[in-house]
Amino acid sequence: MKKNLVYFAALLIVLLGTAGCEKQSLGLTKTTFYADIQLDGGSQMVVAKGSTFVDPGFTAVMAGQDVTDKVEVTGEVDTSKSGVYTVTYGIVNADGFPASVTRTVIVLDLADAVEGFWQVDNSVSTRDYSGTLAPFKGPFRFLIIGEGEGNYHVEDLLAGWYAQGAGYGADYAMDSEISIADDGTITLLKSSVPGWGDSADYLKDGKFDAATSTITYKVGYAGKMEFDVTLNKVEL
Repeated sequence: MKKNLVYFAALLIVLLGTAGCEKQSLGLTKTTFYADIQLDGGSQMVVAKGSTFVDPGFTAVMAGQDVTDKVEVTGEVDTSKSGVYTVTYGIVNADGFPASVTRTVIVLDLADAVEGFWQVDNSVSTRDYSGTLAPFKGPFRFLIIGEGEGNYHVEDLLAGWYAQGAGYGADYAMDSEISIADDGTITLLKSSVPGWGDSADYLKDGKFDAATSTITYKVGYAGKMEFDVTLNKVEL
């Protein structure tokens, strides 16, 4: 009799568990299909300041069906102002699961000799760590965006040493603002490395040469490092 009771209890647990699983699955389709969204024109594009942004377009397919008209596009591109903008293309399937892709739109003043993409010259750029010199792995590329009145936002004043060369990611780029005088002299206004919560010790010998499209400077960091950097403008 005791054995029969044990068997009955075990059977009851299995039945209750099965019923619970069936209840949780109510309302879901047997198979969930996610949308595949493809961007025309690539995931990054450059637009001239003052022009009109025209979205190159996109297509979306889900479960073999064209669902392009179901995609919601969000994000604004202000071509009157230099900057980096994000446009997101998203769709939600029948079970409430989202899928999305993004396009980065970079608005640049093409008449500004400083604004645009710059690349570290790893043949001459070095890091001095307490007297030990090491070359950049580069070349690494990053943006310099104008903010008006001779001021510029620099995506990484350390020229990709940690963010790209060491593979630490964007949080270890030295986000900075500089000022460039009429004679090309560069002054550091502020800087920050979010990943470590610190900033540059100093910037010296900063110079923008419009004739050669180069920028040179030395930046001190963490009390024992000096980066001697030469940048070359990248043609769009």
